[in-house]
Amino acid sequence: MKRWLRHYLHAFSGFARAPVRRVYLKQVYFTANEAAWLMFFIGFALGGIVVTQLHGQYGQSRDTAMRLLGSLTFSELAPLLTVLIVMARSASAIAIELASMRINGEVRELERMNISITSYLILPRVLGMMSSSILLTACMALGATLGGVLLISGWDASYQVLALDRILQVGDIAVCLAKAASFGLAGGVLACQAGLSVQLSATEIPRAASRAVMRGLFALFALDLCWAFVR
Repeated sequence: MKRWLRHYLHAFSGFARAPVRRVYLKQVYFTANEAAWLMFFIGFALGGIVVTQLHGQYGQSRDTAMRLLGSLTFSELAPLLTVLIVMARSASAIAIELASMRINGEVRELERMNISITSYLILPRVLGMMSSSILLTACMALGATLGGVLLISGWDASYQVLALDRILQVGDIAVCLAKAASFGLAGGVLACQAGLSVQLSATEIPRAASRAVMRGLFALFALDLCWAFVR
């Protein structure tokens, strides 16, 4: 236990080095920055669809429709849909990158130079994926809220915006971001494991990508089920 703790404390200390921070920031950039507007517009469309169905098809009042949208989006839809997309985009990319490095001998050379694989390769990517999942989930949740407000209220949207404190609860926001963090953390760990555990054959690279996505999706829904029991 003490050896495990020392190992991971040493790995986290690697963030004091500029190359490790650079890997982390690049992971956040390619995972979160390039997909932020996509997540926002997906959330915007999702919010509009949900409130239109609730208000138009099922006869819910505007306030009730918005409360249901806030509850559904922050407790379930935003973290789940966001990390599904992140898994498809980034888990496979991480696995392919690490598998290629292992097959080409780059991992072995890093070990020969006494560079920690955990600090330099694994931790920045795992934390980058976790941070990106939180940021992108926030983008989708914001887009869904704005989409719902605009589509259900039209020019009277200012009333719904002022009433957001009745729609959103601090606990729902905290659970939303915590779920996104746990999903992203699990996906990052499994993607790194799939990439670094390949055999030394080029045919293993696509298999590593497939394993990363499939295992990530399994972990995603398993964790979501656990969150359902916890709440």
